Amino acid sequence: MKAAKGAGSHLIALGLTVLMAFTAVIGLWEPLESMAYDMWLRVRGVQATSGEVVIVGIDDASIAKIGRWPWNREVHAQLLDRLREAKVVSFDFTLANEADPQGDTRLAEAIGHHGHVVLPVFFTFEKEGNDTYQVMRLPLPALRKNAFSMGFVNYPTEADNIVRRTMPVTVDKNRTIPSLALASAMAAQGLGPTKATLAPDGTVQAGDFVIPTENNKTPLLNFAGPAQSFPTYSYHQVLDGTAPPEAFAGKIVFVGTTSPLLGDIYNTPFTRSNLVLGGNLPTPGVELHATAVETFLNRSYYYRAPEALNLFLLALFSAASYTVALGLKGKPWHSLAAQLALTAGWIALNGLVLIRGHYWLNLVAPLIAGSVTYLAATVYNFILEQQERQKVKGLFGRYVSPAVVNELLAHPDSIQLGGQRIDTTILFSDIRGFTAYSEGRSPEEVVSRLNEYFTRMTGIIFKHGGTLDKYMGDGIMAVFGAPIADPKHARHALEASKEMCDALVEMNVVWKERGEPLFDLGVGLNSGPVLAGNIGSEERMDYTVIGEDVNLASRLESMNKQFKSRIIVSERTVRYLLTGDATSQASQTSAPPLPQNDTVFTEPASMREQLAPLGLEEIGEVAVRGLVHPVKIYTLPAYNGDRTV
Repeated sequence: MKAAKGAGSHLIALGLTVLMAFTAVIGLWEPLESMAYDMWLRVRGVQATSGEVVIVGIDDASIAKIGRWPWNREVHAQLLDRLREAKVVSFDFTLANEADPQGDTRLAEAIGHHGHVVLPVFFTFEKEGNDTYQVMRLPLPALRKNAFSMGFVNYPTEADNIVRRTMPVTVDKNRTIPSLALASAMAAQGLGPTKATLAPDGTVQAGDFVIPTENNKTPLLNFAGPAQSFPTYSYHQVLDGTAPPEAFAGKIVFVGTTSPLLGDIYNTPFTRSNLVLGGNLPTPGVELHATAVETFLNRSYYYRAPEALNLFLLALFSAASYTVALGLKGKPWHSLAAQLALTAGWIALNGLVLIRGHYWLNLVAPLIAGSVTYLAATVYNFILEQQERQKVKGLFGRYVSPAVVNELLAHPDSIQLGGQRIDTTILFSDIRGFTAYSEGRSPEEVVSRLNEYFTRMTGIIFKHGGTLDKYMGDGIMAVFGAPIADPKHARHALEASKEMCDALVEMNVVWKERGEPLFDLGVGLNSGPVLAGNIGSEERMDYTVIGEDVNLASRLESMNKQFKSRIIVSERTVRYLLTGDATSQASQTSAPPLPQNDTVFTEPASMREQLAPLGLEEIGEVAVRGLVHPVKIYTLPAYNGDRTV
């Protein structure tokens, strides 16, 4: 039964793990995983940039000073004159349309004079009928003729509309075109756009750059922080000379719009929409190019763990959570604390691996899988425990004291309901004169008297840790040492027998005052290993004990009439009493042999000395039906004689 229950628990845990793995494969948790990745970047905080990339921003202050956007291209020519010490100047705004011819000419001359200017290329998508075409928008011919390189400025966004990667190259009409960021980084090495190639292994190779890609996208970019994480100067400050020229010397300079009013803004992992809670504005597109160049230069990508590894970690965390729930069942607070510690450890490890190792492991799916498995296992164990508690209560509530029931509930493994050999002391008691008492009386009166007697005697048996096996007419069968092992079962049974005799004296006093007939009783005690467990049919089963020692206890009880005694104890019970406990016998699988020539029991003086503290006195040896050898028996003289009142 336990194996079946365990298998059921295992199957539930396995099923939930497989289900969670499936939901992870189909991307159900991907939005939350992306949010977790963004969270860790924000926890990491803002990083200092290398200083190799500088931004000249077309901001609100510049628009207020220079005039309404777009400006005459002669203004950009003036800017290039100011940035003549820059290693590379890249423009991140459209130059595809003709404007003022004089301004266009002036800008073309400035581009040629500078020598390392990278111009933007835009891809737009146009629909014709049911077909969609990608259209490349190039700068004016006069401008691109003098430019050192060109690169496309389009940025891919993830499913949640957040930029985390870039496309280093794209292919248009069999031509490999680098992104503005890659073209700028290549220009800093003196490489033109044609030097970027897409290798068969999927990497983009351009001079010293070897950029890994997956589905034509780079690994995750290393964002330094939210908007304005790079050194940024207002366009008008560069024009009027307020910005120091040395700030741009030998640098890659991106010129682009930074005013949110101009609309070239993107969400990044650092974007937070709730400004009240300390959020960050979206990042200008020009900073995306700067971020990509910084990542290319430092090779500081963040890598996503492969799906197989994430699924393995999901299964591992689910198994760990299940182990916690299973290993600490019955200890809910310990189990919860262990699961919380496991969860906290996984979160900390996940963050450490991402922040320090630049490796993105799934966080959410394993956490949910572990939590669901833990909860399911805990609920399942709770249901089983409740069923077990009800079973134990139903099985033993009638036989043992509430204290013993609670002990069984606290330690359910201490009992094997299917049957086990265990050392016990069996007590049989019987009312003397009950048959004569019941003659001529109504059944109601007889039952009332019996109930009064049984209630008092059963309470005494429970008090001394005994188990009520059954009522047999006016007799009682009780067991000490089962279902919970008791190393002092013989002593407890003897004490219970004595108290039962004392209690009957008290009850006789009450019955005499009521003018009712008095009772007497006999008790037989025998000890030894018995088979204890559920015995009966599928429809009805009772917990009881069977074995030769049970029969012997019953025979001893009936001998009280012959020897005019009230309590008869077998020499086997005496052996247990004299050894002090039953630990020496507990491991035996059969009853210890009845002593025949044991010096401990054959020296009268020594025997009397040992029996005196127990109040026992030897009666002698008696032949017992069913046994080959006679049995030595003992009694308690103090409880013999007239003790009815």
